Amino acid sequence: MIKVAVSLHSGPKINIEKLLTKLLETNVDLLHIDVMDGHFVSEIDFGEKLVKEISNFSPIPLDIHMMTKNPEKLISNYAFPTTNVIGIHVESTQHIHRALTLIKELGKKCEIIVNPGTSISTIIPVLDFVDQVMVMSIDPGTSGTNFIDSSIKKVALLDKMRKKYHYHYQIEVDGSINDHNIKKLIPAGLDIAVSGSFIFNGDLKKQIEILKNI
Repeated sequence: MIKVAVSLHSGPKINIEKLLTKLLETNVDLLHIDVMDGHFVSEIDFGEKLVKEISNFSPIPLDIHMMTKNPEKLISNYAFPTTNVIGIHVESTQHIHRALTLIKELGKKCEIIVNPGTSISTIIPVLDFVDQVMVMSIDPGTSGTNFIDSSIKKVALLDKMRKKYHYHYQIEVDGSINDHNIKKLIPAGLDIAVSGSFIFNGDLKKQIEILKNI
């Protein structure tokens, strides 16, 4: 069974405590936190103080997605007790190996992320080092846009490579995942599905169970 990370960016921000309480009643595996700096993507969301409050309130592990330029400057600010993994974009820094190393030094899983227009070849040098790889199936910062089908081929390639070279990373996909396209992602090698709009477009518990049981 795959893991499901609910993208809080797609949910209601007013009375987030109520939302977090509802999620405790579901079988969700991770809270996906999109940290946006207004530079790497146009939006600004999930500053350090808000994420700290979320971490203090909810025991559900955090899946931190750094949509920021030079994330190495901010990584330590998001290494909360409930932080499970911190992901950074290969496009976001010239010092990707050092940034990933910093995450591990903080005792967290490190994840490398690739945009739809970025080739998997750009992350080959760190595949033996990372704990997770995230494939963006929409352009970052464009929540609600159409799923990009070429993401499925990227997942299949990553799965083929980890089997061939005995890598141990998990494969995560983020962007407009629903009960239809996930049926193609799972056989391709998906381990973790990030979903926002689909989950919030209905009963939270039911929508999460639909994804997990496919």
